[in-house]
Amino acid sequence: MIKIPSYIHFIKPGLMTSIQDLGRFDLAQYGVPYSGAMDRYSLAQVNFILSNPKGAAVLEMSNLGPEMVFERQTRIVFAGAEADLVLNDKKNIKNGQVIDIQEEDRLKVGKFRKGQWLYMGIQGGFETEEVAGSKSWYPEITPRNRIHKNDSICYLSEEERFYPPVDSQAKVRSDWYRTSQIAAYPGPEWSILPKLLQNRILKKAFTLSDLVNRMAYQLNEEIANELPSILTAPVYPGTVQLTPSGKLLLLMRDAQVTGGYPRILQIDNVSLNVLSQKRPGEKIKFSIL
Repeated sequence: MIKIPSYIHFIKPGLMTSIQDLGRFDLAQYGVPYSGAMDRYSLAQVNFILSNPKGAAVLEMSNLGPEMVFERQTRIVFAGAEADLVLNDKKNIKNGQVIDIQEEDRLKVGKFRKGQWLYMGIQGGFETEEVAGSKSWYPEITPRNRIHKNDSICYLSEEERFYPPVDSQAKVRSDWYRTSQIAAYPGPEWSILPKLLQNRILKKAFTLSDLVNRMAYQLNEEIANELPSILTAPVYPGTVQLTPSGKLLLLMRDAQVTGGYPRILQIDNVSLNVLSQKRPGEKIKFSIL
């Protein structure tokens, strides 16, 4: 089957719209962040529904999505956050629904209603540049770090392929990220915390601040402490750092690979997906695995 390079043209870029896959591995020793989709579970969902490779590149969006026009036919699927999706004049698009795209179709991703990150998978994945084994965008590593107005992104359209109508719809649920419980393992410096502070951290409900991005989430409530500084040490997505001022920093996919704040917790991979979908003002509680 002949595959023809085609493009999505972005009329409006949205906020924090980028291309992401599973990220970069085995490069942390060179200071290269892991990057990749904030919510890997939702990335896996859209690729599974489309029969794509599990790590195929997808479009990641947050808070307010883009408006785009497709050059040629393809299929797309959404998962993750719930947002207002409008294809031409059709407004009842749902997550998990396989959407047949025709030439010059116009898609608008509007206001987010639940969740923080939305994913759009496309048949075959996006044909963007691969750097250091990944198509994930990251500042100073890839030529682009987010979509801008009038940008175009390549995908492959099988022009002669017949797409039979899809009457079924995958049941993509969003209640999985509504839990407030965030499971974590004790971090390297957890044991030097006084028992009183350990109990306080595990019993307290924390509120996500407005400082939510791909590098880290910050919590509003502070934990006063007298922990000594540590030598710069490895950190990972999901590492929870406790600063001298008492702030808790929850490192996310684009976080640096080393840090000097005590690492008190390491969030479980499943809970890291849950955390990624939390919005400012939402509450979370930590539990130890």
